[in-house]
Amino acid sequence: MTTISSPTKPSPIEVWLRQKNLAITCEVIHDDETGEDLDVDSLSMRGAQREMTRYLLDQGYTAEGGWEDPVEDDDNNGRESVRRFAIPDED
Repeated sequence: MTTISSPTKPSPIEVWLRQKNLAITCEVIHDDETGEDLDVDSLSMRGAQREMTRYLLDQGYTAEGGWEDPVEDDDNNGRESVRRFAIPDED
């Protein structure tokens, strides 16, 4: 799996999963509005949500709330799902 190349100081992130037909993509947006793509191995949206959550928890992030689906598959444009993650404070 691709690793997150965070800015100089770790920041909260927003993770967007997008599914069009069978393809699922993942984009991570940092607090400074920079973004990057992560590889997704899962074949379903639910599986991709679990895959990304587990990966980010292993990286030290904490989930803020659950996955939200702001856009349903209207007019066959695909489906989106978003979740926010916070990085723990460094003491």
